[in-house]
Amino acid sequence: MTPQLQEVEMTGKTLPFPLLFVMLFTATPLLNACHTMAGAGEDISKTGTAIEKSAEKHTP
Repeated sequence: MTPQLQEVEMTGKTLPFPLLFVMLFTATPLLNACHTMAGAGEDISKTGTAIEKSAEKHTP
């Protein structure tokens, strides 16, 4: 016996829990990515500044 699939009509009033969970799970990293990229940019900038200072210091 094969179980019959039921069609579910979404009226926009409520979302099924699994769909809501997936949406929240995927939205969280995307929202946090803005802060992560800003921090990475600052770190890269500081690294570049340190390399530049080191090169100036060791230039004959």
